[in-house]
Amino acid sequence: MNDQNSFGAMLAIISAVRDARTRPPVVATVETTDSGGRRSVAKAHMNFNDRIWSLTDENGASEFHPESGWTISGESVPRERDDWIPPGMRLFFPLSLPIWGGQMDNWRVTDAEVSGEDVHLSFQHKDDAALFGQATIDLQWGIATEFRVPWERMTLQDVKSSWE
Repeated sequence: MNDQNSFGAMLAIISAVRDARTRPPVVATVETTDSGGRRSVAKAHMNFNDRIWSLTDENGASEFHPESGWTISGESVPRERDDWIPPGMRLFFPLSLPIWGGQMDNWRVTDAEVSGEDVHLSFQHKDDAALFGQATIDLQWGIATEFRVPWERMTLQDVKSSWE
């Protein structure tokens, strides 16, 4: 990233993510497709203000509440694991995606472009320069609506306020 447009796109993402706590709770469908074409679908509920979220698929449910921590299919997870997020929920936390070039990230953003209410990100693998990925950040909701790497694609669909 080396131009003013990319810098502006990154600032727009930061603003949108910071504003997420002012938004109403949302529901969305999370669809994951692997490179073999296997598809899974889950229902996500996210309350940014109360920091409560859940993800339900054919294998069960994962839920988080700040007072009780994680519950996976009815069983509590030790509190030291409060930093864990199921892959499908990562889209609600774009700054937690492994694309920002940090020490724990496998990817680094190479380009960012604003297009209407979205920012389209391109990123490259830190260890294998032949691998590229893409993500789309929705500036209205402050969430990622798509995350694509060579072996997987995750999308958020039908994003809407749960108050509707």
